[in-house]
Amino acid sequence: MGFFNTSLILLVFCSVHLQSFEKEHVTYLMQSQEVEGALELYETYKKEIGRHDFEILVQMCSIILKNGIKSPDLTTQLSSLYGTSVASLHSPLDILEQGIKSQNIETQMASIQMLARLHDDQGDDLITKAMASPFLMVRMEAGYYLAERKHRKATGHLEALMYKIPQDFWFYFPQFFALVGTYEAIEVLKKLMENPFAITRIESILNAARFGRDDLLPRIRAHATHSNPDEQEAAGAALGMLKDSPSISKLERLSKSSYPCVKLAALRSLYHLGNTKALLPIFNLAQNEDLYALALLADLPGAEEILAEKQRSPEINVRLNATISLLARRDPRCIQTLYEFLLSDSKDLGFQPATSPGHSMMAWKAIPLLPQYPKHAPDLSAITLQLRQHMLSSTLELPEDTFLSVARKVFEHKQLELIPLLVQLLENHGTEGALQMLRKNAELAGAPLIRMYCNLALFRLKEVGPYEKRLKDWTKEAQKLEMIKFRSSTPLASPLNMQKGLSTYELTPEESTRLLLECYEALSDQHDEQGIEILLQGLREGHPKNRYALAGLLIRTLQ
Repeated sequence: MGFFNTSLILLVFCSVHLQSFEKEHVTYLMQSQEVEGALELYETYKKEIGRHDFEILVQMCSIILKNGIKSPDLTTQLSSLYGTSVASLHSPLDILEQGIKSQNIETQMASIQMLARLHDDQGDDLITKAMASPFLMVRMEAGYYLAERKHRKATGHLEALMYKIPQDFWFYFPQFFALVGTYEAIEVLKKLMENPFAITRIESILNAARFGRDDLLPRIRAHATHSNPDEQEAAGAALGMLKDSPSISKLERLSKSSYPCVKLAALRSLYHLGNTKALLPIFNLAQNEDLYALALLADLPGAEEILAEKQRSPEINVRLNATISLLARRDPRCIQTLYEFLLSDSKDLGFQPATSPGHSMMAWKAIPLLPQYPKHAPDLSAITLQLRQHMLSSTLELPEDTFLSVARKVFEHKQLELIPLLVQLLENHGTEGALQMLRKNAELAGAPLIRMYCNLALFRLKEVGPYEKRLKDWTKEAQKLEMIKFRSSTPLASPLNMQKGLSTYELTPEESTRLLLECYEALSDQHDEQGIEILLQGLREGHPKNRYALAGLLIRTLQ
């Protein structure tokens, strides 16, 4: 009897020892970037223990992400960062530190964006290290986040960076010092308000107002009387932002200026200070098709009839700005011209923000897209897409029948760049009309991307139907064909970005890639063994460039 007990104990000991060896060998193979071998060995190990080992799975996926960021290939680096972001790792700092050290500006920028969301001291230290990047835009991005956090070294780093570049580019810096807001930072801002370059003075005035620096009002009032009309415009706008009632007489004088933008800025400030009579001159300028006046009407009441009339203008930029403002006023009449700008067609229009001379106002201009502007095509494409997405999102505030008619048009014209957002809006809307539209397009022939996005939404909404099977079948088919691709981000200097910070540099997958990842995510979010198996199958059989995002998803599923 003792012999059998001893043999059993020995057998158990050998089995445990063998399993431990297999676990170590799995991680060794993964470290050696023999991913297929590691996954095959893990399958053997899983069969032996009769279940998944979550600990070893997380280790394997973490190794994939760490190896990816060390790759010299840009796409692989970005994919690794994307997977790290999806995983919501508690300690991704080693991966992000490698991203900061990358030789690619895109990788450095994406790493800083992720560090900015961590909010811990080690993350701040890495952002500070990014101030030594050889890329100016990376250092500007890092400086912005140091300023946003009011880091004790922010002012010193930013001032040192500013003095290393020509004064022509100092106009980027007032927003940083105004954001930091310390005594030292405001002293630098005061100097910039008297800089020889008008654009730097203008940005200093506006950013002092945007960040509520009413202690600088005496200096701003002085600029309102300068001879430079651009400074007058900026100062007139700033006085209104700071609600400076003692400056009403100055604003009234500026409102009689022969420069339309100075006049507009002063009139808007007077209105915000309680003078409703200031609206009529703004309306008159809009009636005369001033683009900045038309853009201002988005935030001013009572001009809907003027905007509706200007939708019939023969001038395309007048129609564009009237449409955007009428949409912002939630007036359904905006759709009379909305489709001209929302739907891309043979005209291939791009949209570019046009800032007023004093930088206090912005309007939009339509220009021919890619062929005529090859050098700026990525930036222009990104800004154009962002505006079209903004238009589509804003239609959700219109009456439901109007919103659904817009959604129908987007589907009919197969606007693939807008489909992910549209399906998300319909999914969140959740009305019977929205669900019917999703069901109808889930059967749409000749448009697989649209069809699968609608199937995905219906699956997430737990609608009864063949949606889960379709997702699994499509995912299995697409996993070998698709690879991670990222769209162009909105450029740093775009007014779209400057309204909400320096940058919106985000890793945004292209539509087909995004669909594949969202399918994996939806299937794995069931947090069952089947979801884990689907991700492991993708890691084994899918395109190698997909592994990093799938590794991130698997980590998130197991947490």
